[in-house]
Amino acid sequence: MSKIGKDEILDKCINGIKKSFKEYLKWSDDEWLWNAPEYLITVNIAKELSAIEGAKFITLEDNIKKTLKTANAKIKGKLSKNIRPDGRSDIVLWWGKGTPRGIIEVKNAIYRKDNLEDDLNRIYGLLKKSSDIEFGITTFYIDRNYKNGNATKTLETRINNEFIEKIKIEVLSQNFKYKPRYKKILSDENNSAFAVALMIYK
Repeated sequence: MSKIGKDEILDKCINGIKKSFKEYLKWSDDEWLWNAPEYLITVNIAKELSAIEGAKFITLEDNIKKTLKTANAKIKGKLSKNIRPDGRSDIVLWWGKGTPRGIIEVKNAIYRKDNLEDDLNRIYGLLKKSSDIEFGITTFYIDRNYKNGNATKTLETRINNEFIEKIKIEVLSQNFKYKPRYKKILSDENNSAFAVALMIYK
């Protein structure tokens, strides 16, 4: 059975966020996703990933220290605080052979890169370890109201400048690779919403 591609994994993250937006809009009688609990997005992304054909397992809220040990990481001494070893990853995607392949951290209602710093530092720390972990993804929902109109173009520019370009510089400086993905969910003249997924990998 062929290996599941990185592009497909990113697409499923985007699809999970879009599905969450549409569900919550319907359930809440027109409320946008920022009003919803974050775990709605986490569960929908996991469902999207589970539908991919190929050898894999998916777990939710797995302990980081346990994930590293299962991924055959060489752990000497204390783990870095940046990894938050006693914390949990939102989603872990496993290789079919039974070791973790990547972690996915999910956020709702993000607007600044600062909101992602803890997740990014955890991903950088995990990837620096010698292990079977191949990638980390930070994925999030973002929306914004712009009174002067042209909401979609304005928010898309912000996504590129505030997130994609800034994180790209960090990733390349640490000798990792980078795949960004984003997609418009819904917009009108003054309001826009996007799903974003940023993969960092060895």
